[in-house]
Amino acid sequence: MTDLSLHGIPLATVLHLNAARVVPLARYHEDNACDRFGYLAQLAREQGVALDTVVYLAELLGPEEDFDGLVAMIEDLALADSAGRA
Repeated sequence: MTDLSLHGIPLATVLHLNAARVVPLARYHEDNACDRFGYLAQLAREQGVALDTVVYLAELLGPEEDFDGLVAMIEDLALADSAGRA
């Protein structure tokens, strides 16, 4: 059996994340992402947070929080992580 994944995230999860999107796709395009998963991967990269953590939080909060609550939570997490390294 072939392991189908994208950035270490199972393909089934990637498809689920994209299917769960409630925000118009154009909003993700505004942030230079091709879809919801691309946006989450970009957010993880920009904030220096592990992608699997961002995916977990996105699933926990739901797609309606992608641009508000999720971003705030990821920024807080990144800030706490960098403070812990200081």
